[in-house]
Amino acid sequence: MARPTIPMSQRGQRTRSGLLDAARTVFEREGFLDARITDITDAAGVAHGTFYTYFTSKEEIFREAVRLLGETMLDEAKPASSVQAQSVEARISEANRAFLRSYQSHAPMIALVEQVATFDAEMREFRRQSREVFVRRVERQIRRLRADGDVDVVLEPRYAAEALCSMVERFAYVWMVLGEDYEHDAALHTLNVLWCRALGLGDPPI
Repeated sequence: MARPTIPMSQRGQRTRSGLLDAARTVFEREGFLDARITDITDAAGVAHGTFYTYFTSKEEIFREAVRLLGETMLDEAKPASSVQAQSVEARISEANRAFLRSYQSHAPMIALVEQVATFDAEMREFRRQSREVFVRRVERQIRRLRADGDVDVVLEPRYAAEALCSMVERFAYVWMVLGEDYEHDAALHTLNVLWCRALGLGDPPI
């Protein structure tokens, strides 16, 4: 079925946004497999048929919700502009802090993405591409560090970025999705120290 034309009126955009908000609530509550379109339209307060004005299926609205989640997390994971003038170690520390804060806010939805990606090839590829955005951002930062010559970055930037991002991301999953009991400040500081030392930097501020 072809993707429907989305009305460009403000009312149409509000209805579409309301469906997406409702879908996320339903997916987090029911899980992807058990969630129904009827549940989504009931939560959004619209007629069942209204759903098909904006989306063709449960799978499509889930993918759109995940796409928006990725954009939100990418924005939330940026350190505040006031941090840019600080040391590299401080910037790394604040970037990891921002990422973990964002991850915690969205952990239920992230858990669903991980689940669906195990049996849906399209979601698996989308998951890979979304992660790639974070990794390439870190890779560019490592290349700048090496080009500036301020530190002796001996690791290959691409693989260093892949490994460091995987470390933080998986740590967050075990902590915030699987429910491991970690003390926040100790966990964050440990991640920051490992990250900085891997790049030949000094220890980050506590």
